[in-house]
Amino acid sequence: MFRDRKPKGFFYLNHMAVDGENNLIVSVLPTTAAINDAVPFLGIIEKLKEKYEVKYVGADAGYYTAAIAKGLDEMGITGALARRLGPKPVGKMSKLNFVYVEELDIYVCPEGNSLNYKTTTREGYKEYCSKKDICDKCPIREKCIYEKQSIRTIRRHVWQEYLTDIDRFKEKTDLGKRIYQRRKETIERAFADLKELHGFRYARFRGIEKMKEQCLITATAYNIKKIATILGGFFHSIRLLCCNINKCGSLSIILYY
Repeated sequence: MFRDRKPKGFFYLNHMAVDGENNLIVSVLPTTAAINDAVPFLGIIEKLKEKYEVKYVGADAGYYTAAIAKGLDEMGITGALARRLGPKPVGKMSKLNFVYVEELDIYVCPEGNSLNYKTTTREGYKEYCSKKDICDKCPIREKCIYEKQSIRTIRRHVWQEYLTDIDRFKEKTDLGKRIYQRRKETIERAFADLKELHGFRYARFRGIEKMKEQCLITATAYNIKKIATILGGFFHSIRLLCCNINKCGSLSIILYY
């Protein structure tokens, strides 16, 4: 794994989904840490749709990609995803400082000058470039032009309109705001409980197949405690006092009646 602010080395990732009502774990998928978080995302959602009625999805900025936005739209699911700002040098203006004019297919900089379409890359990004003679005389050139460049280039994915719809839902609607705010109360809380209470900070085995066992058994223990709490209001005689994963990775359950 090679990530910013993360230790480098050999790790596993557990891609997990929870339901928004009861915070039960509904999907686990362990992989090596050599893949991006966004890669298995759509596959997980497709499998969930086979069992459940999925209408909305909330996720952090790691899943803010044009491919995911388009995939969710094709599945009829509305996403509330955090916007990814993208990398930029310190002290420089980001892409968000430029306004896209759809009717003219151009970007307009803070000084009112246009960046016109130049080409489309193999990765599906349309590039919009400014004019050198205008940038040379621009009063905010130092904040705009990157080092070793003479013009400013903005990249826009050909599926950008799908991301625009996601931004509009998350930032402009009460439902979108509520769904995204629930993310820290659901999936983030689930990960925290697994790590703090179920020894999920460390891999107990080696190999994906064996790691599936740890992920599934840990999620099962977590869900049993959640279900017991949910049912507690109806069945007062049942109290779940202990449910944990011991050091050997086996499931220990003690029920008191």
